[in-house]
Amino acid sequence: MGARTMIRHLRRTPVRMILAAAGLALLSGCAGFGLQEAETVPQQGDSFDRALRDGYLELSRAEFDEADYWDSDRFAERSMAAAEGEDVQPEAISARDLPSDMVGTLTAARQRLATALSAGAAQTRPFDAAEAQVAFDCWMQEQEENFQPDDIAACRERFLTAMATLEEQPPAAAPAPPPPPPAPTAVEPAPGPFVVYFDFDRSNLTPDAQTALADVILAAQRSDSGTISITGYTDLAGAEAYNQVLSERRANSVIEFLVDGGVEGPRIVGRGLGESNPVIATEAPEQRNRRVEIEFQP
Repeated sequence: MGARTMIRHLRRTPVRMILAAAGLALLSGCAGFGLQEAETVPQQGDSFDRALRDGYLELSRAEFDEADYWDSDRFAERSMAAAEGEDVQPEAISARDLPSDMVGTLTAARQRLATALSAGAAQTRPFDAAEAQVAFDCWMQEQEENFQPDDIAACRERFLTAMATLEEQPPAAAPAPPPPPPAPTAVEPAPGPFVVYFDFDRSNLTPDAQTALADVILAAQRSDSGTISITGYTDLAGAEAYNQVLSERRANSVIEFLVDGGVEGPRIVGRGLGESNPVIATEAPEQRNRRVEIEFQP
């Protein structure tokens, strides 16, 4: 009970009781030292404990300034307990002589706070949790006195505001962006094309042709799948029917060399096209037309 509460009661009290109350007031002069002690206690707890310590110290000072030394000491004790890292719970409903019509309201408020604390609020949101607990104990103290409606309302609103903040749901985290699509597998370009040339009216392989076909064999070993197309040609000199047969012999010469070099026969598709598709359009003998083209296909 604060000094104003005591004066209010004394006005309606007989003289003998006033004298008795005066004696009690003298005894109460020994109270109020808790604040001084609480202000010197070193902090040992975590963030929640530190915030509780500061909040209760604030309440202790406020009650001391109103000459309510009993409540000042009470809050100072809670401040010191928090500073020492003790488990300081919200004040029990039974600890205060509350108006009967407010017991249910304050019980529900305490349960709301206890639920948040049990869910880990002191660890995840220590400053908001401490503010809510200090505000609740402030409301309890003012409600017990029950003669300063503005102070009661201030503590109650402080508690409700703190709880609203404490119970806010954090915004849902944005969903993680989908992983980027896998990079397309680089398709290795097909080797070649390769071209080997022949002497006039010949289907046998020249040394230069054999050297070129050795590169074809290496390419076939590196690219061990797909079809190898072999197409023989002649120049425009000579009879067309003869040249058709000659182009086929040239294609076969290349195929035999590749197979002898280790290329799988089923991969090879050969044909002769005679005088078709000349590189140089001339009826004269022309080596660039006497050729076999080798192409790698998927």
